[in-house]
This record gives sequence, structure tokens and C-alpha cells, in this order.
Amino acid sequence: MKKKLLAITLAGFMALGLGNVVFAHGTADNDGENGWSFEDMVPFMKDMHPNMDQQEMEQMYQDCHGSNGNEFPYRHMDNQF
Repeated sequence: MKKKLLAITLAGFMALGLGNVVFAHGTADNDGENGWSFEDMVPFMKDMHPNMDQQEMEQMYQDCHGSNGNEFPYRHMDNQF
């Protein structure tokens, strides 16, 4: 009984772990792009930053995500810890 419970628990952890890896990797269906472009993000950015114009938002997006949208945002930030 204990072996069966342990096997089910380990299988569940492995399935969840692999699922998280796949989810974190994203869908690389557009030559490595993650599917979110600046144009897709504009409505959300306008809600969060209503006083910014289009050019300022695009510059902020490129600073955070790189020119193709794949760069990690924390790559440009200094680690304060």
C-alpha cells in the first residue's frame, strides 16, 4: 500500500514538474518568439500606463523584453541582493 501511494505521488510530481517546464518554455511557433508582440500588449499597457504615448510604451517594451519579445526582463536589472 505504501509503495503504491509513493509511486502515485512521485508520478504526480513528475507530471506537474514536466508540465511546468513545458508551460514556462512557451510556444516557440514563430521562429522562437513566444507569441506576444508589442501590438498584442498595447491594450494592456494603455490600461497600466494611461499617460504614456505609443513611442514611450514601445521603448519600455523593448527595454523589458528585447527587440523580439523573448528577452528576460531581469537581464537588464541589477540584482540588489
